[in-house]
Amino acid sequence: AYVRSSFLRWGDYVTGLAQLSTALAGRYEIIREIGHGGMATVYLARDVRHKRNVALKLLSPELGAILGAERFLAEIQVTANLQHPNLLPLFDSGEVDGLLFYVMPYVEGESLRARLEREKQLPVNEAVSIAVAIAGALDYAHRHGVIHRDLKPENILMHEGQPVVADFGIALAVSNAGGNRITQTGLSLGTPQYMSPEQATGDRSVDGRTDIYSLGAVLYESLVGDPPHLGGTSQAVIAKVLTERPRSVRLSRPAVPQHVDATVDRALEKLPADRFATAHEFAEALQGRVTFERAASANVVPPLSARRGARYAAMATIALVCLALGAVVGMKLRTSVPSAIPVRFGLTSDAPSGAAIVGGATLDVSPDGTMLAFVGGPARAIYLRRMNALAARPLEGTAQASLPTFSPDNRWIAFATPSGVKKVSVDGGLPQSLTPSLVGDGLSWTLPDRIIGSRDGAIISIPVNGGEPKVLVKPNPESLEQMTWPRLLPDGKTVLFVGLAALQLGQNGIPLGSFSGMRHVGVVNLDGSDLRLFDLPATNILGMLDGYLVYLGESRTIMAVRFDARRRRVMGTPVPIVENIVMSSSGGMRAALSPRGTLVYQAGAERMQLSLVATAGPGASNASTQAQGPEARAFAFPRFSPDGRKIAVALGDAARSGDPSAIIEVWIYDVASRVMQKLTSGGGDRPEWTPDGQRVIYRRNLHGGEEMWWQRADGSAPAEPLQTHPKVVPEAVVSPDGRYLVYRANSFENGRDLWYRAMSGDTTSHALAATKEEELMPRFSPDGRWLAYVSTASSQRDVFVQRFPGPGAVVQISSGGGDEPIWSRDGRHLWYRSGEDFVMATIAPGAGQVSVTSRVTVHTGAYPTGVIHASWDIAPDGRLLVIKPVGEPSQIVVVHDWRVELRALAKSAR
Repeated sequence: AYVRSSFLRWGDYVTGLAQLSTALAGRYEIIREIGHGGMATVYLARDVRHKRNVALKLLSPELGAILGAERFLAEIQVTANLQHPNLLPLFDSGEVDGLLFYVMPYVEGESLRARLEREKQLPVNEAVSIAVAIAGALDYAHRHGVIHRDLKPENILMHEGQPVVADFGIALAVSNAGGNRITQTGLSLGTPQYMSPEQATGDRSVDGRTDIYSLGAVLYESLVGDPPHLGGTSQAVIAKVLTERPRSVRLSRPAVPQHVDATVDRALEKLPADRFATAHEFAEALQGRVTFERAASANVVPPLSARRGARYAAMATIALVCLALGAVVGMKLRTSVPSAIPVRFGLTSDAPSGAAIVGGATLDVSPDGTMLAFVGGPARAIYLRRMNALAARPLEGTAQASLPTFSPDNRWIAFATPSGVKKVSVDGGLPQSLTPSLVGDGLSWTLPDRIIGSRDGAIISIPVNGGEPKVLVKPNPESLEQMTWPRLLPDGKTVLFVGLAALQLGQNGIPLGSFSGMRHVGVVNLDGSDLRLFDLPATNILGMLDGYLVYLGESRTIMAVRFDARRRRVMGTPVPIVENIVMSSSGGMRAALSPRGTLVYQAGAERMQLSLVATAGPGASNASTQAQGPEARAFAFPRFSPDGRKIAVALGDAARSGDPSAIIEVWIYDVASRVMQKLTSGGGDRPEWTPDGQRVIYRRNLHGGEEMWWQRADGSAPAEPLQTHPKVVPEAVVSPDGRYLVYRANSFENGRDLWYRAMSGDTTSHALAATKEEELMPRFSPDGRWLAYVSTASSQRDVFVQRFPGPGAVVQISSGGGDEPIWSRDGRHLWYRSGEDFVMATIAPGAGQVSVTSRVTVHTGAYPTGVIHASWDIAPDGRLLVIKPVGEPSQIVVVHDWRVELRALAKSAR
């Protein structure tokens, strides 16, 4: 009857539909009517140009006549600029034959109204989740000056499990275009059951708080089953909206948490000033992050005009009561609303294969808890996963990234690369370079104006818009060897960090006397004053939450302890929170904590299998693979001995997994007997053989620095230092004739450079590849004439070769990126990795330089990559020795409102 009466003003229904179809021919094909309301009729249509289904909404002719086409179309353009995941965008708008229309995406999911008609009430958690998402959309639109004014279940559509709001700003556009003529004609903008009191009384100067009222009414109905006010007529409903307070949600549904009931009650206040100021505040309260009292229950509230005077008298009475009750009342107000229930769910990484990385921290969560950034894929790029999205997407230009950290406003991600620190927008686009200086052990973007990090044991500050970093705090070798993984507190002057002390210190920085050999939680002012370490063994800092220090402790366990940052005091005993966190050999963890209490972590152990891969020819990825060695464990950096009978490999020691200097040891695997035997004790990784196969060189993290040591492969003699100066020497190789040592030295001033010295006699070091670029992963050719290495001279990581020790030209071997070079045993080919490709370059030696005659991709496969040292080798028979991930990858776990769980765990441990 409604449809017929509407079209009688144009003619009958068929004539009206035919008129519309004819007018829009070539643009939209009208398929059928799918709904109607007071302002418009909705059609399912086909967008001819873009070949997609759309929802075409035709305003009623009397409303169109009041508005005027030009004014309405100008007003609706404001809506066209809104872009938010929970807002249905505006595709098109226009006028044909005097009829006004606008076009939005066609959502195949049902509306919230249809869901409520079928189920009456929603589960509490789901109703709250929907309201929080819509509040986010409202907050975004309100900040852009747009109010919905007609929010109701019919305008909330469920798309792939997520709510999207339709018709945003349409009612506002109608109101602005129609002016006083809307009121004069008796047309009502809004639906009485969800209309705020100020909107119901015709007040034209409404703001975003009217939408907060409407959202409160929608949530009320989702929980209770009916709107806050019911009546036989629209006038009866409006009368109750103006005079009556709704019944408490909990009276109808006791299972609803008190803080949700109090939030709905405040959203439905009669006066806008008594509601939440913003939709963001509404969402925070709905999630238990704001504590307040529910207003006293009543069935009838005086009209607005009379209520103001009564409030002042009531305030005087309340003041006297407060003076009498004092702190007791205050205590009840603070504790009367219970906290939100933590929400825990798992996410897959959604990155392509090959996401495993040897070293580096690879995960962060945005401050508002809505986004996750992690490093993955063969290019080691940053992937962004929004919590309300079904998949992650890679951010362009972020290859070879590590240490992602979100900006405080959730708009940017800063990250480290081999060519320096960069930042990229969460919306995409090319990254911006901030500094060419390297950062190796942590980035933290806590305040808007600075990013802090750690480099070579010092804490540095990096300008957010680019520039040279500034050293904030340097460690004192007499008391503190190294400061890593810094985390700036919100006061902007206090830094938490992980430090390696020269003396073992007590809970409040009191020396206990002996060298600790472990990393501990430390705190220092940015001016270097009041530095203390605490007896809290740690490998990383997640941050502070509600007075608790949260950090990664021994055995890869997230720990929490009450901590007074102002007074520099640990209070109580640390409590284990989550065990078995995935962690790299450098101390980088797969865990993050947002200031609002969202915890993200990846638990489990990365199991790797030593494998031999027989390539099936150029470009092939279907090569045969044979497991090599014992059961899968945390292997890294495998190296065949010169005779091919043994494999030196770094292996995680689970019994000592709390300390990065001890979690990795060098083991020797005998290929014939299939026996694994541990070689080092006290930490060691990145093994390399001496040319005679008698000794193994390895890196040892000792006294805050990195040194190269060596030891007889049969374990018949103790380990000895090989290269200990300069302080940071993270990798080295010996020339085939045993006469020279080439090593990499890291320094804050010069970055990563390659040096060489004689193994005996005059052992003075000489610069080999020491430029402003980064040089790493040195590798001798079998005849010792040439040295291959990785450099950033081409603005990315590429493989280069130069004559050893020179002079001669430096020749770029890889094209389009290259990493982890390995020479073939005959010296005719130089292999390297480019993403997932294993590339074989044929080398032609010359008098002073080499040339590349061909490059062939001989195998493609997703295997872990080494950021700082090659993670693969070539067997004597030409097969590839790789480490291959086995088993199902562990999930990334997200815990919203984790602060509730944190308090409960800490309380139970007292």
